[in-house]
Amino acid sequence: MYLKTVKKKFIEELTVASIVLTAGMGLIFHFVIPTWYFVWFPIIPVFFYLFGFLYIFMFAFGYELGTDKIAMTYLICKVLKLILSALILVSYGFVIKEDVVAFVAAFVFYYFAFLVFETRFFLRFEAKLKLSKQVKNEKNTVHSIDAAAVVGNSDNDAEGGDRR
Repeated sequence: MYLKTVKKKFIEELTVASIVLTAGMGLIFHFVIPTWYFVWFPIIPVFFYLFGFLYIFMFAFGYELGTDKIAMTYLICKVLKLILSALILVSYGFVIKEDVVAFVAAFVFYYFAFLVFETRFFLRFEAKLKLSKQVKNEKNTVHSIDAAAVVGNSDNDAEGGDRR
């Protein structure tokens, strides 16, 4: 249940971030540097939006394997994103060959913006996960039978007449 909530929140934030970044870049291309606008611009936000979906589902898969696998899943996704991004940039440069500088500049901007977004989101998730583990561990140690035996069972002390 918790994982569904995290996935939903991530997708909502991903959608908002994609819309805001695309609108912002569209305005910049329209008003500030209209000569830099290129036909293939819409492919950039689509790539990062779709990769965000892959990212959250890979993360959910890593979470289901165990919470100790989350960091490895995060790193695998980052490396995969870097490799796919490099392939897209190189392919665009060799195949399309139009407005390469504008494409690379926009792509790098999106890459770093989504890097910050994803990192911030998963750092918050990891912090909440650690906090919930600490709370769970504290409940186990405070309310466990072993802790009561060490501290002393107040019912036995009262029945035995041991009143200090």
